[in-house]
Amino acid sequence: MNTSHNFTTNPYIFGTPIYKKEQLYGREETTIKQIKNHFKADIQITLLHVQRRIGKTSLITCLPQYFTEEQNDFKFVTFSFQSYKDKSRTEILDHLADDIAGTIYKLPKEVRALADNPYNFFQLFLPRIINEYLSGKKLVLLLDEFDVLGEDSTISTPGEYLFDWLEQVVKQEKKLFAILVFGRPVQDMTYLKNFLKKQTPIEVGLLDKESTQNLIVEPARGKLEYESDAINAIWQLSAGHPSLTQLLCFYIFKNCREQGIKKVVHTNVESHVELILDEAMEGGGAVLNGFLDALNNPEKLFFRVVAASQNEVGENRLKTYIKNWHFVGKRLVKEYSFLEEKKDGTGYKIKVELVRLWLVKKYPLSDEEKLQMGKIPEKNQNLPEINNNHKTPVPEQNDNPQGPNQIAKFLSLLMVVSVILAPIMFTVYRIMSSGNSQVVQNDGCDLLWEKIDRYLKDEIDKEERSQVIEKINSEWYREEQSLDEQCPNIDGLDEKYNQLLWKSSLDKIGSQKYEEATKTLCKITNKYGDFSEVENTLEEWIFNNTLSNENKEKVIETLIKQNQSPNDCPAYSFKNEQNENLLSQQKNLLSQQKNLLSQQKNLLSEQKNLQSEQKNLQYDQEAKNHVDNDKNYRYEKAVESYCKITESYASFNNTRKQLEEWFFGENYTVHFTLEDQQIVREKLKELKGQCPASPLK
Repeated sequence: MNTSHNFTTNPYIFGTPIYKKEQLYGREETTIKQIKNHFKADIQITLLHVQRRIGKTSLITCLPQYFTEEQNDFKFVTFSFQSYKDKSRTEILDHLADDIAGTIYKLPKEVRALADNPYNFFQLFLPRIINEYLSGKKLVLLLDEFDVLGEDSTISTPGEYLFDWLEQVVKQEKKLFAILVFGRPVQDMTYLKNFLKKQTPIEVGLLDKESTQNLIVEPARGKLEYESDAINAIWQLSAGHPSLTQLLCFYIFKNCREQGIKKVVHTNVESHVELILDEAMEGGGAVLNGFLDALNNPEKLFFRVVAASQNEVGENRLKTYIKNWHFVGKRLVKEYSFLEEKKDGTGYKIKVELVRLWLVKKYPLSDEEKLQMGKIPEKNQNLPEINNNHKTPVPEQNDNPQGPNQIAKFLSLLMVVSVILAPIMFTVYRIMSSGNSQVVQNDGCDLLWEKIDRYLKDEIDKEERSQVIEKINSEWYREEQSLDEQCPNIDGLDEKYNQLLWKSSLDKIGSQKYEEATKTLCKITNKYGDFSEVENTLEEWIFNNTLSNENKEKVIETLIKQNQSPNDCPAYSFKNEQNENLLSQQKNLLSQQKNLLSQQKNLLSEQKNLQSEQKNLQYDQEAKNHVDNDKNYRYEKAVESYCKITESYASFNNTRKQLEEWFFGENYTVHFTLEDQQIVREKLKELKGQCPASPLK
């Protein structure tokens, strides 16, 4: 049975976007600072080149958060052109206008209708929004996947058209800024040729070593420590790639958690390399495949040949092939930032060692590919296509001759020892503590069945049922093995536990603890007989008006956190990209509604303050009228009027001074006698607790 330390939440995130800037490491002192400097210098169009698979979605999501409230002179509108490649200019701008209008509370329909064609969008709609509806703020259009609109260099594309318009409009509208995000090298965009002469794009690539260290250390602070040698070993493998750094750390943390290790030293990393490399390559397949997705088939082949030959000493056939096709390498170095020329000029090098190891293991070169590479190219000839239906080769099952690098081989020795000793020591522990381990396992399964069965009963206290579930979760780890697999002699244990989880979630729903209910629902596996009811419940909460906005927001945040954990949320999983996109849209919609409610609240408060000021002004005037009458000076009435004035009144101090002068003063006149002063004093004493401006307070 697992011990409690095995269940500390893994703090590392990979494969899913990051939604909070506090979890985005390494960009504030580089990318964010450069963008802020552009804004300060009134550079209105910024080109942002973000390498593929480097964390673009996370950066774009978190970017507006770096402009805090006290600096918030900017209103961001984020828009992606990903699905607009084949759309007309009018349709693209119509959707962009919808997104802009959606950020403004009760924008008049006639203003939105101005964006009925491209000319009116830029010349009427945008200027009207900027100058009348942003309360003096600057509008920032954060335009993702801008290069999608300009992939055909033979014709005038929407990308070129929109860029030309932006260049014109920013000259007229000094409060309009645009950040254009490109995944492809901006040099590919011929329409940017002149613009690039006056501005260098901001490059977003690998993290430097200091930022990588922060990414390794900070998420696990208080849970796991890293010595400098261990950090350096991870750096050697990831080269500062954010997702791959998190990937490696995720599996290091996982293995340390399982073995009860609290401090990662160099020997820990050594002893984990062989194991974590296999796990990381398998678990990070989507991220790693992204390194090939950006290349065509001949480029993929060249990339793999470099991986296979990179660590070989001396000349060989593969290195000769690379030299023959050097112009392909030079093109990839220029356009694809994960390949670089070796400093000694002898060839090329893949920057990220983990990627190289993955390529060698996953896609070893076939004899046919080596034969094709051996053909001497003509000038400017592309690499030959391999007859594999334009697919990356299927991994071969034979042993990989290249294998991990020498460091990894050396480190594997301690890993072998760890692998051998770990189960032995675990078995000894089980035997010492429980006698016959098989009997204990069977007894534990029987007790688990009885416990679940007992706490399924309606009369059980809700809190007690919840506590039992927490105890089961800490003792029976279901991430890698279901309860049915752990207890093969008992049929239907998973189904029964899913029933208990469902019942507990209903308890929490009845108590309106929707955040806790969501966590419980996310523990239910898809083997549950009524799993569709679990899915429907979450979808009902997210997309309908079943819950208050506050509770809906809690549910959404819980689902995001759950999907960023290794356990996922089976009933609403981000493995389905549509789920993630829809949840993000709902989150943004809630944020907009929250802002609108805040604006309404502020407006009501302002109205209330205005009404109060008007009443105070009225009482002030009444008091003055009572003592400015030549025929009848009514100080008693004047005091009553002054005592109705509240502390929020702009001239409250003057009111207090007047009452103090009447109460304490000795400057008597024909119009203010000792008798009048006595009247004032008696009235103030009478109204002492009801007079904010009273000198007696």
